[in-house]
Amino acid sequence: MDPMPYQMSYPYRSTAPRTLGVLSIVFGSIVAVLSAVNVLFGRALGLGMQQHASQREVMERFSAEVHRWSVAVGLVMLAMSVALLLLGVQQRAYKRSAVRASVIWGIVALVVLVGQVFVQFAVMMPAMEHMLDSLPHTELPMGSIMKVSAVFGLVFYVPYPIVLIACFRKQSIVSVMDRD
Repeated sequence: MDPMPYQMSYPYRSTAPRTLGVLSIVFGSIVAVLSAVNVLFGRALGLGMQQHASQREVMERFSAEVHRWSVAVGLVMLAMSVALLLLGVQQRAYKRSAVRASVIWGIVALVVLVGQVFVQFAVMMPAMEHMLDSLPHTELPMGSIMKVSAVFGLVFYVPYPIVLIACFRKQSIVSVMDRD
């Protein structure tokens, strides 16, 4: 009787790079599209929502204050997303160059996310509070909503760079990355 009847008879090759590659392609594509829409149409969409002239004037002032920062964040997110998409193709193909690139992308992504939260708290939220103070009466707690949104965005985006850093530092993953 064989002591290990369920032992694999072929060398096992981790599918983690392929799985992470698919996730990178999907996440990169979704965020790239959303970032592109934000950069191209964000200001026009925000201004188009206001009905009254006084609200429109306040919104235009707010938009002028944050537009430069909003576009900058959108362009950085677009660049990071396109890079993630391209990285995902390399990960799926088990390219050795994807190991180092994944770790670097993860570290840069974490720095970018910290910068994005800083912009939210230092620029966007004060401008939003100033805008809300200029409006007659609003029942929604927009300041609180923006703070929760900034924190939720951080909680939503942070895990994936950490997963990439952790996985592509594991020797079992690095060892299967053999094509270049």
